[in-house]
Amino acid sequence: MKTQKIYDENGQGFTRISLSDKVEKVNPVKYYKTYELEKRATSLRDLLNAKNPFLTSQLDNDFFIKKAEETLNGFFEKFEQTEVPKNFLTLMETERKKDQVKLLKGQSLNPDQLMSLIFKSHQDYGYLYSKYIFENLPNGFEDRKLPKLFHMKDDGSFYKVGETDLTDGELKHIIDHRKVIVSHFFEKEAIWHCIFNTYASLAGRENHKDGQAHFHYISNSFLLTKQEFIDSMESGKYRSTSVHIDLLDYGHQPNEKE
Repeated sequence: MKTQKIYDENGQGFTRISLSDKVEKVNPVKYYKTYELEKRATSLRDLLNAKNPFLTSQLDNDFFIKKAEETLNGFFEKFEQTEVPKNFLTLMETERKKDQVKLLKGQSLNPDQLMSLIFKSHQDYGYLYSKYIFENLPNGFEDRKLPKLFHMKDDGSFYKVGETDLTDGELKHIIDHRKVIVSHFFEKEAIWHCIFNTYASLAGRENHKDGQAHFHYISNSFLLTKQEFIDSMESGKYRSTSVHIDLLDYGHQPNEKE
């Protein structure tokens, strides 16, 4: 995990950023438990340091790791106990594209089920896990100076940290039109499955069931290599796939009341 502390313009506060844009061929259970533990330990250190810097300086990392472990009680157990739709488990043993497409037709996942699938793919089927996040800005912004941090509030105004040559309108355009892809790979020797989504899908801007948030699916059975597919995502023009998996309880849900 990479972490960065970005101080507010007035120097009175800061935002802690945790990054994991590239994870390759790991045991996902160990990875996510270590990631969450380190993230919580860092947060606990930040909170104590804000109240008592001297005391914080006297405590080693083991102290904060131990305290973080106490806050994790039951956190991961819920994922391990979450039931995954049977078709996704069958998918882990299926190598023909035709069968994979059939298995996933009309299927859905919520975030807890996805995490459970990630864990079970390794524990029960021996897959290693990789995760990649790709971001491409809209055309014309590649050489512009972005703030270190910016966030659009509910009222449309912006919170910004750091120098920028962009107007609030241009920052909004970047948020609305950047291409971000989050991909989850399940890998075992030459076999790989990939479930991925886009920020456009989460916002309801893709043409699927009136904007229903969803995942896409692709695998080695679609006659391309993992690297070829990664290259296509990195360019912002990912290899299209007609296999969609509804993402429930997160992102745009067209049947929910505003």
